[in-house]
Amino acid sequence: MVLLGYSLAGTMSGIGLGIVQLSQGTVQEGILEDLQSSDSFSLTYLASEDDADRLVSEGSLDGAVILGEDEIRLLLDGTSPQVASAIAAQVGIGMQQALSRILGGLENKISLQATLPSLTTYYVYGYDLEVKDSVGPALLGISIFFFTFLTTTISFLRERLLGTLEKVLASPLSKFELVSGYILGFLVIAFFQSATTFTILVLGFKVPMQGSLIAVLAVIMVVSAGALSFGAFLSNFARSEFQVIQFIPVVITPQIVLSGVWLPLQSIPEWLRPVAYIFPLTYSNHALRLILLKGASLTDVIYPDLVALTIFFVLTFLLAVRMLQRQEE
Repeated sequence: MVLLGYSLAGTMSGIGLGIVQLSQGTVQEGILEDLQSSDSFSLTYLASEDDADRLVSEGSLDGAVILGEDEIRLLLDGTSPQVASAIAAQVGIGMQQALSRILGGLENKISLQATLPSLTTYYVYGYDLEVKDSVGPALLGISIFFFTFLTTTISFLRERLLGTLEKVLASPLSKFELVSGYILGFLVIAFFQSATTFTILVLGFKVPMQGSLIAVLAVIMVVSAGALSFGAFLSNFARSEFQVIQFIPVVITPQIVLSGVWLPLQSIPEWLRPVAYIFPLTYSNHALRLILLKGASLTDVIYPDLVALTIFFVLTFLLAVRMLQRQEE
């Protein structure tokens, strides 16, 4: 609840915004000054609209403002509605402030219309996205991680409580082979769970699928493997199924709040934002949104998303193996 409170109370910051200044009229200067004075934006000055379009398409910028003589153009990424709305609102405030400066010097409505440029919004991605479309890919990652983690933790715990794990430890298998076997077995179950969830999301809720199915499956499998090894590790600290349930507020809830599922990372306070990049769901959410909503390929999400998820899997896997070695000792 404390994390949720801080996330909701935080103001937007770190929004990457490109600026292309083609004209230096009163309105254009007013918008630029307002954006420069805001703490919500990190401004990048560009030479052309093509550069702005390219950087927004690549995800390097969250949006761009082209300050033309007769038209103010907004290039927005609609896959993050809150960020796009924040950019549009700030530009609107800048235009209103500029208008208040020039109203006194204008005598009639005709000269006013001739002075003010029009405001046009273009969406590089997601012009027709609904909330379910933006949240859907993130919920896919959450559901896979949550159910896989919960199933694995309880299963490992029951193996230990029933004495099955001790019998397996007496076999000639190494601890590495033992944990690998468990994870591979559960990974098959996780695959069918993931395929079912993905099918319901795309066919049932009509979440757009713009990218490669192979890329989606690759992300899902790495997320599942990380959740499996993480569950195998944490099962060593539980003595009953009830204690496993108590792990949820500690393990799952912070990730839901801070990984950008409901609120963009830009809305999280800056001092708390580095914590978000520790969580695997931050990277799975980003990768799945890129693939489903922007049509990204597998190579587009290798770094940093798949790299970070793989590191999480390897670390938790080694910790699970180490805990089994300590148990045997």
